[in-house]
Amino acid sequence: MKLSARTLLLGVLVAGATVTCVRLGFWQLARMRYKHTLHAAQRALLARPPLELERGLPGTPPETGSRVRVLGLWDLSTHVLLSGRTHLGAAGVSLVSAVRLESGEQVLVERGWLPTADARTAHPELFPDSLADETGVVLPLERPAHPTPWAMLPSERSGVRVWSARVLDPDSAAARFGGTLAPWFVRVLPGSAQSTSAPIAEDYVVPDESMHLSYAIQWFGFAAIIGLGSLALALRSRPVKG
Repeated sequence: MKLSARTLLLGVLVAGATVTCVRLGFWQLARMRYKHTLHAAQRALLARPPLELERGLPGTPPETGSRVRVLGLWDLSTHVLLSGRTHLGAAGVSLVSAVRLESGEQVLVERGWLPTADARTAHPELFPDSLADETGVVLPLERPAHPTPWAMLPSERSGVRVWSARVLDPDSAAARFGGTLAPWFVRVLPGSAQSTSAPIAEDYVVPDESMHLSYAIQWFGFAAIIGLGSLALALRSRPVKG
């Protein structure tokens, strides 16, 4: 039986679409294996005992995703409010302050979430003074592709500056805090040793890989629908000889 050009073209398109879906399914499986290795390493870092920082910054920067315990004095002269942060669906900000170590070096600490209706303004300058003893996860200070300038907010305490920012980029942080500043920051984890601060510390969640498995199953399903569905349709449309 001679096949028409139209039938041949449809067959090529169906085969191409089926193969593409299968390849995408295997690509998602490869991504799942890669993410599993990456996330396993991150969980292993979090499981290590925290590195204690009290006298000064370590000679070798701690690994991103590892835990540290920061002990020192809060620098109450400057605070940063990271705007547009939510907690359980409520609007708010994330408070960042600096901890001064015995050496005079500073570490920026993201202390946690504060509720505020406009997701921008709060008054951390009114918090009571306290010693810093916080355990958290080390994260990098990253330069965004399109940085936005920090804005100064009203402060209710003389000599205290409160800034609003979208991200904690290293250049803006160095200009506002001065001195020797760690090129990374610490995000406080829930249950920090002596935390008496008002902000709500949130969990640092290492994601799982189930998303990629779901995507792979979807692509294989699309391949089966296209391939087998087209075959069934072709068999039904064949003329019956009688």
